[in-house]
Amino acid sequence: MNYQDLYTIGDLQFIPVNEKKEPLPKAWQTTKKQHVLNSYGVGIVCGAISGNLECIDVDTKYDLTGKMFERYKSLVHEIDENILSKMVVQKTRSGGYHLIYRCTTVCGNTKLANRPTIDDEKNETYRLTYQKEIKEGKDETTAKRIAEKSKTNDKVRVLFETRGTGGQFVCHPTPGYEFVYGDLYSITEISPEEREVLFGIAMQFNQVIEEIIIPKNKIEKTKGLSPFDDYNDRGDVVGLLQEHGWKVVGQKGKKTIFLRPGQTTSQSSGNFDHDKNWFSVFTTSSEFEPQHAYLPYSVYATLECNKDYSETARRLRQLGYGEEPEPKKTTTSIRVIESRIDPEKTDLSYFATGSDYDNYLQQVIDGTLKQGLTTGSSKLDEHFLFKEGNLVMTNGIDNVGKSEIVWWLLMLAAMLHQWKGIIFSSENTLGAFMRRMIQFYWGKPLRGDFAMSRKEYETAKEFVEKHFLLIKAQEDLYSYKDIINLAKIGRKTGDYKYAMIDPYNSLKINLSGFSKLSTHEYHYEALSEIKSYGQQTNFGWFINNHAVTSALRLKDADRKYPVAPRKEDTEGGGKFANKADDFFTVHRVTQHPTEWMITELHIRKIKDTETGGRPTSIDMPIKFERYRGGYAYIERDEMGQRGVDPIKQWHDEKNGVSQAKIFTLPINGYLPYKDDTGSEISF
Repeated sequence: MNYQDLYTIGDLQFIPVNEKKEPLPKAWQTTKKQHVLNSYGVGIVCGAISGNLECIDVDTKYDLTGKMFERYKSLVHEIDENILSKMVVQKTRSGGYHLIYRCTTVCGNTKLANRPTIDDEKNETYRLTYQKEIKEGKDETTAKRIAEKSKTNDKVRVLFETRGTGGQFVCHPTPGYEFVYGDLYSITEISPEEREVLFGIAMQFNQVIEEIIIPKNKIEKTKGLSPFDDYNDRGDVVGLLQEHGWKVVGQKGKKTIFLRPGQTTSQSSGNFDHDKNWFSVFTTSSEFEPQHAYLPYSVYATLECNKDYSETARRLRQLGYGEEPEPKKTTTSIRVIESRIDPEKTDLSYFATGSDYDNYLQQVIDGTLKQGLTTGSSKLDEHFLFKEGNLVMTNGIDNVGKSEIVWWLLMLAAMLHQWKGIIFSSENTLGAFMRRMIQFYWGKPLRGDFAMSRKEYETAKEFVEKHFLLIKAQEDLYSYKDIINLAKIGRKTGDYKYAMIDPYNSLKINLSGFSKLSTHEYHYEALSEIKSYGQQTNFGWFINNHAVTSALRLKDADRKYPVAPRKEDTEGGGKFANKADDFFTVHRVTQHPTEWMITELHIRKIKDTETGGRPTSIDMPIKFERYRGGYAYIERDEMGQRGVDPIKQWHDEKNGVSQAKIFTLPINGYLPYKDDTGSEISF
């Protein structure tokens, strides 16, 4: 192959490089069709621009055993004898190797395995740096100082690393590079699981581990032994890991070898080094970071306390580890906690009497207790109803449509019950909200095929403007107190039933006047105040929350698609679920080939089931399908059958259309509704 032949390979991004393997163009990571004919060498840009290309760079020149690459191939072959045959293998001019493939999962340039720099290498670094500085005109003293600093900083040699998104590697026909298996025409795609095997085996060669250190401000000073040090000495880490699904698969010297929980083809995933008293992993599919050393207390913090070291200290003390903390020094807070209760006065008005609850009890006896209001979907009504004054929390991973499905529910509340709401949605523009709600109203787009008419547009826009008051979220940062005050202002202009905060973590944290108050305590107080205002004034809240990062890594049994987070996976902790009257999780498998349009509602908590609703069963969420071009939702059961579109049903009832005349749509189609005469029904 010569440079001219490269132009016959249309799906790879080639760039010219110099003798130091450096790209010559400035915008080499993004610019297409670089000219390479007259360059010294050729590189390939990795990532999406080359069809999700990735490369594992095996640097054998730093292999002190001379057997590293053969050992690596042998270990990979033991797990899966077919993976290596899918690699295109290139030998580099330094004697190393490139393993080249494509995968749907590609990361940036990542170091997989390092080893410590040996003394001879450090001395060589000193020598070369000293010579370079002298050659450039530095005096003896300066050259030695710079050389010594370079020697000190020369700590590791990279054995395995990836070239991925944002990176490139030099290839044949550059001088010194040759393909030993396959060529650029035969690059194949491997699965994420096969890629994990390649990465996991490479990480087993890592010899440099960074210790996870506790933040110093996360534990109180003690009289003597801290709970962390005590647990390091006495804690049963092997037993703790086994309780959390890690399986002991062998013993190698002073190391206990573990296999991670879940489906995996690997033979091992990490080990506990009894000499060094630390646990480390070389898998990327666990709650532990690879190439990091976890002392016993850090293992406990990760598995039991979601890496909250303050909570870890408290729990370990409860288990009898460590000595009692030193008493905190008294500090003067600028925050004054006031009480409206005067203990010197015998004011019994604060205590409940029969008049405060007899009416409720009688309603229960008579069967007249006010129930929640319908959502228009009988399937959803079994589990969730609209209830005035309730604090409704939602969570979900990124990009599943949390905002959209809640907006749709609020549209139903407006249509069915004339509810009006105040909307704070900082991650969406005002125009995006208005457009989506207007389209929900008719189940039609604003333009293009099957677009609504001008009259329909004006009708929908008037309805949305009448029922929704939008806060200009993009113009300023607001705290939770600001949102409460804006709700108070908005309620002076109309009968607004609720406010929506989307998402909670976009609110500004204002700790002024709250000396010594942690962010955890601040958020707890914020949620308490939000809920208290709602209870006192019969005003509801819909609050969207993101899921924690660890929830994004949870996969189904086949380790293929993400699963719905639990309520305790909410960013900010369990206080959100604790404060909620109702809590549900929104989930959608966005990359599924056929189910990507199905939105799941997992009802996690209904505080008051007497007024209607109950949690959904595990793995049995309520499902709604996005249809009519994505502008409407309709019930979807486990067998793939459609049920009711609540918005269409509202229009049908409003226009007196009988259910017998409803035209059934194809599963993914977009057709106008027609009656049995073939006439289109306007709704």
